[in-house]
Amino acid sequence: MKKRVYYLSLLTIVFLMASIAYVWAFAKLHIVLGSGDLMFHANRMEEMYRDLQHGVFIPRISTYSFNQVGSGINFFYPWLLLYPFVLFRLITHNPISAFYLGIILETFATLSIAYYSMHKYSKSKKRAVIFSFLYTFATYRLYLVFNQNVLAESIGYIFIPLVLLGFYETFFRNKQQWPLLAIGMSLLLYSHMLTTALVALFLLITLIIFWRNVNGIVQRMWAAIKAVGLSVLLTAFYLFPFIEQTLGNHLRASWKGLLFIKQPSEVIQLSLDNSPSQVVGFLLILVLIFGFIYLRKSPIVEKYSYFAGLILTLLTTQLFPWGAFLHTPIANLQFPYRLNGLATVMLCVYLSFIIQNIVDNLKSHYKLPVGLSLLILFVLTFGLTLTGEKQIISQRINIPLLTARPTVKHYYPAENSASYNLSKETWHNMFYYYGHNGAFDYFPVTVKGQINTAVVTHYAYVGGKKIPFDNRLKSAPNRLTFELSGFKAGSIINLPVLYYKNDLIKVGNGKFKQPLISKVNTLQVRVPKNNKQAVVKYQDSILDTVSIILSIGTWLIVVIKYIKSVLVRGNKCETVSKTN
Repeated sequence: MKKRVYYLSLLTIVFLMASIAYVWAFAKLHIVLGSGDLMFHANRMEEMYRDLQHGVFIPRISTYSFNQVGSGINFFYPWLLLYPFVLFRLITHNPISAFYLGIILETFATLSIAYYSMHKYSKSKKRAVIFSFLYTFATYRLYLVFNQNVLAESIGYIFIPLVLLGFYETFFRNKQQWPLLAIGMSLLLYSHMLTTALVALFLLITLIIFWRNVNGIVQRMWAAIKAVGLSVLLTAFYLFPFIEQTLGNHLRASWKGLLFIKQPSEVIQLSLDNSPSQVVGFLLILVLIFGFIYLRKSPIVEKYSYFAGLILTLLTTQLFPWGAFLHTPIANLQFPYRLNGLATVMLCVYLSFIIQNIVDNLKSHYKLPVGLSLLILFVLTFGLTLTGEKQIISQRINIPLLTARPTVKHYYPAENSASYNLSKETWHNMFYYYGHNGAFDYFPVTVKGQINTAVVTHYAYVGGKKIPFDNRLKSAPNRLTFELSGFKAGSIINLPVLYYKNDLIKVGNGKFKQPLISKVNTLQVRVPKNNKQAVVKYQDSILDTVSIILSIGTWLIVVIKYIKSVLVRGNKCETVSKTN
């Protein structure tokens, strides 16, 4: 027992040091090398940060960010796992430090869960360590975290190994472990919905391929149904409001398209160049090219991992006729290179098996210590990561800081191919006008063109005339207040605020009630005689409240049962030890 505690403590220190080293090359710049995707997630975090400052823990409509128009973005993009970044900012009062501390924590979590998943699958600590480093410091994850700043997607990759482990246990090994599948899928959904859908589709295809290998189908399908049920309960606080808002509003979803599809030769070249881009990277492209050599020695899972990684990588290229799917639901994928994430985890599973065998052979034939072999691997992995990080820094370091506040006519980020750098002093410039990808996701379909521009730049319509309202607006958590003084009582004003189901409005001295809605799904008010103010707020529905109670209650039950099982195992071990 003491040996195990010592090993885990040492491993924790190694993982923590590796996580800090992973971030250090960027953090020492004291700036964030930004992108349009960072702008999107920074707006989300800003809303949560401002809400927490006022003691509000659940962001509903965006009143401090996303142009302060009451956007319902948080109903459609999971937000819970962004809280570490927000809490770090509350502690440090520095958004740059908070960002990098969040990435350190994310990296440590990725290492830890990757280790746990592989160790539980393979029963080998050695292979678990190898897999955790290969996966965490893979090229595609480096691209997501630092090149593109796709925070939600990169957070999702923390949990994919856990999902794969839960799937394997549920259908092919110990079906009593089905809660692992439920918890893994729930945490994945907390991170990124599209990645969750991709992983679910991959698991379904895998199950169909290996259907004949599933024994005790009825019992295992029942275990899978229980996993789905538990996952629904664990994610209810996000899933139910998502469904309610989707059904209760006519909204435009995120954009569709199939872009950045590369030629196979380009994928190979970029990977061999160790370019931190939308490819599997140096080590994994070598696995694809030469990995067939070990296929004969590989168990069925490892064989499947190789072929799955190969097919997924080929699917990111122009070898697949993506153009035929532009007008189908598949276009929601947006970027076929997203399949590199699944390709990465599958190829890392296979490569960890190969390296484990090489290390064992070196030990038995050449007496090379395991520790030295692993150290060589870690140096190689870190070396590739460092060169990839330096490429990102050299490409982006000379891009100017976002010192100007973006406007419709002078949208500064777009002038640098959507890239810009941020310091502590310039961080706030992102929140004055935001018109990049994702800025207008899930707006009412009627808010478009000139109407869209008028709304997000805070122009109201009074008697058909545009009137600036940016100085009449005051934000609070899930609430916007508009000053109506100076307008004639009885005048009709179309406010620059979007309508979502459960929004309420209070005009003058009245009470909160259902709002009047304009033809373009903005809120409409009649100017009162006294107390010329209009207050818009989101009021949690019964479904919102019930869903929160369901998720919190279910998590409490899961945690209590887990603690109880650990205590039972500990007592059994103690009893056996005393008996011996």
